[in-house]
Amino acid sequence: MNMHRIRDRVADAKAAAEMLCDTTTVLLLAVDALTAACPHGSALAFTRRPDGSSGPAALRADGTALPVQAMRKGKPARWIVDLDHVPVWQQQTWVQPMRAGVHGPDYFSSAHPVRNLIGPKAQPDYGRMMVCHGGRMIAWAGLYVVTRNGFRESQQIALAEIASQLALPLRIAAALDCDIPRVELAPRQHEIVTRVGLGWTNKRIAHELDISPATVKTVLERLFRYSGAGNRAALVDWWRRGG
Repeated sequence: MNMHRIRDRVADAKAAAEMLCDTTTVLLLAVDALTAACPHGSALAFTRRPDGSSGPAALRADGTALPVQAMRKGKPARWIVDLDHVPVWQQQTWVQPMRAGVHGPDYFSSAHPVRNLIGPKAQPDYGRMMVCHGGRMIAWAGLYVVTRNGFRESQQIALAEIASQLALPLRIAAALDCDIPRVELAPRQHEIVTRVGLGWTNKRIAHELDISPATVKTVLERLFRYSGAGNRAALVDWWRRGG
């Protein structure tokens, strides 16, 4: 019995469990990643519950990341997009709404909550990603900047890439908060797809489960056909959001 390997696996399991039990930690890591690409911005991420209320949130401003207990007080800010029917082209992707023509600068009225982040007189600009389930927004992550500073082209590219990588963690965070059901898989399918979600190769999965790489490949091929997923990340995303 390889005790060293057992201890490593137990440590990995505990670390994953601790992370997945804490939605706010996922959100804090997300806002850290966004502001790393654009340090002069103020990042915000939150989940949205089935009743439309805001769930856990995280904010990074002035170099400090912190959880936000309440998204906003008083009258909620208006939304241009119908959060229960988000356009497909705005789902799971980085969008700069003013640049894309979704709305203009007048969207940020003097009463808009973002004024608390960048100041009452500064003109804000921003980019954001809406993570959706069945067209309904379940999580949001974005970065606000003062218009005169804006986003450099290199930052736009980096933020778009970071957003694509954050889509799955934010979906998981929303699932933990909103209790989105998962697809019921056969035990062997479940064992394999969860390890795919950890980034494991077919060879490593086969070794861990004491099966052949060919068996892993066959199971994954069946799951790809069933889910319609085009790659491993999409397969895990399909599983996490309940198919």
